[in-house]
Amino acid sequence: MSKKIIFESSEGESFEVDEAVALECQTIKNMIEDDCTDGGIPLANVNSATLSKVIDYCKKHVEAAAAAGANAGDKDIYGANKDIELKTWDEEFVKVDQPLLFDLMLAANFLIIPGLLDLTCKTMMRGKTVLQIREIFHIKKDYTDAEEAEVRKENAWAFE
Repeated sequence: MSKKIIFESSEGESFEVDEAVALECQTIKNMIEDDCTDGGIPLANVNSATLSKVIDYCKKHVEAAAAAGANAGDKDIYGANKDIELKTWDEEFVKVDQPLLFDLMLAANFLIIPGLLDLTCKTMMRGKTVLQIREIFHIKKDYTDAEEAEVRKENAWAFE
């Protein structure tokens, strides 16, 4: 039987998760190592809907890692199919509305979940123009047209 960790959302809702799932979050991992998890972990920056999704993501990735570990000696198509299944699951996972996607990105950053942060950032920006990204993140244009052209020239790879 695995140890349980209790997360408390910003609304005060409690979520009990296996320690292995909690360890997917570097912030929580540090708290566990410092023995600071008695009585639960308040996550004032994360609402219940977002926390539930974050936990789903972490559970799925823990399960996938366990399945990959069980088949570590097998280098056949089955292992490759598992990777494809997880990638497909991830793609479906982020098919949410923009506010929830943004909340997931903030939670992944706060809890230090690199895979989820990468996934949400890529999803948030994929297919968007610079102007659209500026609008989403409320970024003011502070370059002159000449300065922007120079940056684009120096970093052409980013605009391909």
